[in-house]
Amino acid sequence: MHRATRSGRLMALCLAVLLLPGCGSGGSTPRPDHDRTRTAAPCPGVNVSGSDEVATFYRALAEPVYRAACAGDGRRLAQLIDTGSGGAQHFETNACQGCDGNEIVAMWRDEYGLDLAELARLLETPPRWSQGGPTYVRGNHLASLNRGWSGVPAFWSSFFPDCRAEESCQMYAEIAGSP
Repeated sequence: MHRATRSGRLMALCLAVLLLPGCGSGGSTPRPDHDRTRTAAPCPGVNVSGSDEVATFYRALAEPVYRAACAGDGRRLAQLIDTGSGGAQHFETNACQGCDGNEIVAMWRDEYGLDLAELARLLETPPRWSQGGPTYVRGNHLASLNRGWSGVPAFWSSFFPDCRAEESCQMYAEIAGSP
């Protein structure tokens, strides 16, 4: 009998907690640290189009950039910049004289306030194709992937977090047919 009384009290206590005014209603405001299930933004995938062969080729090229950006992995993006054809010296971005990949990614974050998820969202938009590879344009951002040529392998060739600040970016956006 002692057990029944204890479980009865426990049930009453649980019921009382559930019925507290405002608790769980639309009027309550949870603490910012309350949601322990928060996860990264969903990443549906890089957007490519064209024939199956071309789409497969460009997906393989763009996917590492997309995955790193979606994960907020600046070190991986820097590595992709440094290991592209010609390295960081031939990667086109907003002005960063003599920078390596780490310095370029830091510049995007520190000088342009870029959240790397913005690069991922850019690569989720339909690409605008140019002769040399897909170019992605969204708002003030532009990224290009180069298909390679004469023994030069395909590579991520540019990303501009602020297209208005660079004449070459504006030209690329025009060629890509940006609105």
